[in-house]
Amino acid sequence: MQIKYRLTKVDTRALRGAFRHFGVYLKAQKGRLVISALSALGVSLVTLANPWPIKLALDYVLIPSQSSSTSDVFSWLSGWDPMTILAFSAIAVLVISTLRGLFAYSQEVQSKAVGHQLVAKIRLRLFSHIQRLPQSYHDYRDTGELMTRLTGDMNLVQELLVSTVITLASQLVIIIGMLSLMFWMDWRLALVGVGITPMFLFAALRFSGQIQHSARKQREKYGELVSSMQESFAGISQIKGYAREKQREKIVGKSLSSDARADLKTTKLAAGYTRAVELITAVGTALALWIGVNRALDGALSAGDLIIFLAYLRGVYRPLRGVARLTTKIAKATTRAEKIIEILNMEPEVRDKPDAISARDMQGGFEFSGVSFRYDSGKQALRDFQCRLPAKQTTLIIGPTGAGKSTLAKLLLRLYEPSSGTILLDGRNITDFKVRSLRKRMTPLTQNTFLFRATVAENIAFGKSHATAEEITLAARKASAHEFIEELPDGYETLLGEDGLTLSGGQRQLISFARAALRDTPVMIFDEPATGLDIHTEARAKAALASLRKDRTVVIITHRLHFLDLADHVVFMRDGSLVGEGPPDKLRNSCGAFAEYIRTTAPQAVAQEERMRADRVE
Repeated sequence: MQIKYRLTKVDTRALRGAFRHFGVYLKAQKGRLVISALSALGVSLVTLANPWPIKLALDYVLIPSQSSSTSDVFSWLSGWDPMTILAFSAIAVLVISTLRGLFAYSQEVQSKAVGHQLVAKIRLRLFSHIQRLPQSYHDYRDTGELMTRLTGDMNLVQELLVSTVITLASQLVIIIGMLSLMFWMDWRLALVGVGITPMFLFAALRFSGQIQHSARKQREKYGELVSSMQESFAGISQIKGYAREKQREKIVGKSLSSDARADLKTTKLAAGYTRAVELITAVGTALALWIGVNRALDGALSAGDLIIFLAYLRGVYRPLRGVARLTTKIAKATTRAEKIIEILNMEPEVRDKPDAISARDMQGGFEFSGVSFRYDSGKQALRDFQCRLPAKQTTLIIGPTGAGKSTLAKLLLRLYEPSSGTILLDGRNITDFKVRSLRKRMTPLTQNTFLFRATVAENIAFGKSHATAEEITLAARKASAHEFIEELPDGYETLLGEDGLTLSGGQRQLISFARAALRDTPVMIFDEPATGLDIHTEARAKAALASLRKDRTVVIITHRLHFLDLADHVVFMRDGSLVGEGPPDKLRNSCGAFAEYIRTTAPQAVAQEERMRADRVE
């Protein structure tokens, strides 16, 4: 009993949570819901009238009988000709069927309209919320899992909030109506039919919790399957290049098998519940048939009354059998709703203070003071770090791989908050500024340039959606990207493939430079801007950087020396700590570690410059 109670309690909690979070969206569709509910009521009432024309034909045409519990109700038919009663019964069948069809059509259309509006609003809310969740959430979250929440899960939530509720309400009306008429016709026979109801409740208690638990497991397996496929498609070039198609097929095949097993388990439980309910229905019908025929032989019921009674009995059992299907749907939908609510309940780590101000007049001078930061994975990226990034100057943050350089960029953009210490912007704590206002005045260019499946012009204008064609072209010229863009099949209107895979790495990088040039913000942050570029494209990138650095704060994060001549200020770091900072020449003379880093790294840069000059001569 404790197990049964616990499982039932979980179902109730999940349902309450779903309606508490999403029910507010139903209020905007109140008119359509009322029409749908009234239509469902119409279907229920017409269903109650469905067997009565058959009773009239039996009791007043085929087998005229004086002993009937309903004879007083139809006493007005006593003077009618039998063929007239038959015609009346036939017409009543057509009218009832027509009304049922009209009501059912209205209910389906209105409930679907409500469902579509509901899903659209919840899906947009979830999408918006996911975008605002902390970067740490996205760092360890599978894209496939998030897509599952936004697509298939939403459809089940729609059924839970709209279709299931209306279905349950209409079936409740049918059950109450039929039971009332059954007790009115013959309360003794009605008790026989109702007597097996506890068996339905027992079956529901027995199966519902197991179905919900199985549905939750199946959802997890399905999410793993979608994530596995998503990852394979995202890394298709690597898979092909390493000839690892078979390996990925095995991984996806394993996920498919796990998903199939989990789904089959849920199906078995649901099918077992359905079969149990069907058996209970057969037992109840057999008992009612045996006792009902005997009462009809004793003159307590007419043949027509017995037909109505058996029709109603099966009509009462049918909604109870439908609970087998509804239980599976509710179990799956509440599980999905819990997952969605879990995401919606997450709070962004980076939020505005109540008295946060706009960063409209920012100059772009930053100062790190005693900043430490540790990722959720446990990796310590910064330790008591401090440095200065002068306003309207170009600062080169340099150091070996793993020094914590990219973490500085993420902290400047407030994608993360420091574990300790403070970051000052123009002398004020960076947390004093509104996050959105701050980011609108900073342009990041990350190591992995992402291009959308859109035209070249639309990708360049990503940070300034209302840019004119002239502004886009000017930005491309500043970024040294105009020439290769003009050579594309449709120029600036060339549609790029997903993540710009139809372009070379250098071309993607130059488009990202153009995107930065068009946005024209007071602060620009370039994280490893020359990653993956050949020497010629790197020279063009360097020229683009030189043109963009004027009258703004530019932060260049790199482990290479190729941009050293652009720097007004250098921050040299290692193992998450500051080693030294200052103007390039001064730092070289005062910081032995930086001088040594230049000595060991410079030959590589010189060799690259010589190769570039040789290529130009050729």
